[in-house]
Amino acid sequence: MSLTVLIGSLAAVFALAAIAWLLGMGRTPRIADAEQAERLARDAHSGFVPTDAAVSRDGKAALVAGRDGDFVLLREHGANIAARVFRQAPDIRRDEAILTVATGEKLFGDLRLDLGEADAARWSERLAGGHSEVTA
Repeated sequence: MSLTVLIGSLAAVFALAAIAWLLGMGRTPRIADAEQAERLARDAHSGFVPTDAAVSRDGKAALVAGRDGDFVLLREHGANIAARVFRQAPDIRRDEAILTVATGEKLFGDLRLDLGEADAARWSERLAGGHSEVTA
């Protein structure tokens, strides 16, 4: 292999990597705020009317409550946001500022939301219709 071919190949690889970076490929999605979480929940669940949303401080997950008592859980999944719909309050566990929502799905997994102490307490109380557990 000649030096010219090697340099040309490396330049092509770096050019493709730069294009991918500029297009935002490979970035992990984040949920910026409650408004975005509500929009994503409406997109994921036809007829869903959000009333409240809790977004984890790291933006990796959100819990959105609906008008009819249903809930949509959102979480990052590769380069996308995945959603799961619950017709009733899911089981939860609160450990101070962390709210863990049990989905019962191995592929989706349990959802950990770092909401801060006050919001975690408020959502824990709101979801008490499901089975909730508070640990300190």
